[in-house]
Amino acid sequence: MNTAKFGYGCKVRVVENIRNDGSFPGCKKGALLVRRGACGYVRQSGYHLQNNLIYQVQFINRGLTIGCKEAELIDAELVWQPNQFEYGDKAALSLSLSQEGEIVANKGSIVDVLAVRRKAKTSPSYRIQIGELDVEVPERALVSLEEAAYVG
Repeated sequence: MNTAKFGYGCKVRVVENIRNDGSFPGCKKGALLVRRGACGYVRQSGYHLQNNLIYQVQFINRGLTIGCKEAELIDAELVWQPNQFEYGDKAALSLSLSQEGEIVANKGSIVDVLAVRRKAKTSPSYRIQIGELDVEVPERALVSLEEAAYVG
């Protein structure tokens, strides 16, 4: 068994959106409980099914206490860059995309955000879909629809 990385009272930040897995009373399964980037305090930790370390994290501003996996948490003092887009958002390309030297999507094209990807100490990247094309792009490759309308 793993040793708990965060102790009682540690301020932590969630790096993934936390949704109801069905164990949180009073809201539908799949409902968003806490958005990525929110900070809370560890109340306790323990094991679920004898090998899954779960932290009970209190989000004081939201009035919620939620169970979080260690992989969903980082120390709140670490540098955090919020992401501009979420799953389901629409965005516009801020540049043209090419594959093997051929343009496959033009600057200004509208794309669907399929996923947010985060790697330690880097800006978020996004898995997007435009037509049949499904690729991962850095955040700088996208702008909001409002920003695209203003610029273009």
